[in-house]
Amino acid sequence: MTGMKSIFNPAVHTGYVLVFLCIVFVLPFSACNKEPVGGGGNGGGTSNLPERIILDTSYGTDVKQKMDIYLPAGRNNTTRLIVMIHGGGWLGGDKNEFNYFKNLLRAKWPGAAIANVNYRLSSNTANIHHTEIMNDISSTVNFMINNKTNFAISDTLAMVGESAGAHLALLYTYAHNANNYVKAVSDIYGPAQINDWSWYNSFNIFVGQSVSEVLIRYTGAPLNSTAPSQALYNSVSPYYQVNAQSRPTIIFHGTIDVVVPLYQSQWLNGKLNTLGVPHEYYEYPLDGHGFNSTNQNDCATKTVAFFQQHLK
Repeated sequence: MTGMKSIFNPAVHTGYVLVFLCIVFVLPFSACNKEPVGGGGNGGGTSNLPERIILDTSYGTDVKQKMDIYLPAGRNNTTRLIVMIHGGGWLGGDKNEFNYFKNLLRAKWPGAAIANVNYRLSSNTANIHHTEIMNDISSTVNFMINNKTNFAISDTLAMVGESAGAHLALLYTYAHNANNYVKAVSDIYGPAQINDWSWYNSFNIFVGQSVSEVLIRYTGAPLNSTAPSQALYNSVSPYYQVNAQSRPTIIFHGTIDVVVPLYQSQWLNGKLNTLGVPHEYYEYPLDGHGFNSTNQNDCATKTVAFFQQHLK
């Protein structure tokens, strides 16, 4: 299913134009009460709980292991949760850069809870690579589930990410969703094939580094076509991890994206078709890696509708 429209937030994407992912994602808690914004999620009934906003909540000991949590007024144990994962090429970015989309989601689904997360960024010196980053995504999910009674929410959730964050959201949903908490995922111009050698080798510089250096920092392994590298890069590519039992997926991509090629999303869409996985696919003509405000709003509207359909 293809919708023709595009989402750009210059403040978010400045400095990441040539990134193939833009990609973000403990007690005590401090509450911030404001005017109610709605409640209840998809389930029946509401409570008298006020809205609660908990910023920079730690889910680990590293300074990057923090999240912002938005709990709606009137929530209860049926309230659905959206986990948001920012982009930045796995080596940059911050949850605050995803606030523009967070605000759209809150406005369009005021009854949902949201966790906008940070995670450790790839680093050879700190030995932070794919495994450590994916462990952080798992920790954010577990943190929210383990505290669902305290937060007064359900353990039913969806994930949304942009660029590198979309890659992480897809990969978690397809390969790490062992408890099946994640019921749906929204992919905003995320790379589906990390082993796309010909495409990635066509770039020379990414924020002062070659693309191969970025990939090596993320995976912790050489970028080449040997069997060990192929196996590793396939294992971190959503295209190779999706199967017929994978959760419903909605995909958005601009037709002139020069960072993550459009054909990667087209290929993933084709595989979802073949596997029979419920999904939707939208291209925004003449939009790139970062959508204009009209397409940004459209993307949020379609994401919320898709989540409400599948988070039952």
